[in-house]
Amino acid sequence: MDKERSTETTTAAATKRAKLKTDNLRVRRETKKRIQTEIAVLNRKDFGRPVTADDYVALAITLIQPGHLDQLRERSLSNRDRIEKRFKDHCAEHGKVSKDEFLGLLLAAGQGGNG
Repeated sequence: MDKERSTETTTAAATKRAKLKTDNLRVRRETKKRIQTEIAVLNRKDFGRPVTADDYVALAITLIQPGHLDQLRERSLSNRDRIEKRFKDHCAEHGKVSKDEFLGLLLAAGQGGNG
């Protein structure tokens, strides 16, 4: 009998989760506050339904251009990642060299990996 109840509870919980149409998304507090402030300004109106955070974010996503995505990719790279990327590009273009040799070439050229 307890096993049947447990199965029913699990099934009911799974069904409830499947029916949900929203989900959580973690953002910084500053980002959340900025979105909420802008939505509050948008909702200062006499007519129409309130603008929701989902409406706001959905519109913002449609405005993102491919250049913005490239910018986000670049921002996510650490300096070590940038050096590794340049090392692989150098090896593909000039043939295999050791990482030590590559770092020596960067230092000799005065580039140090910025770029």
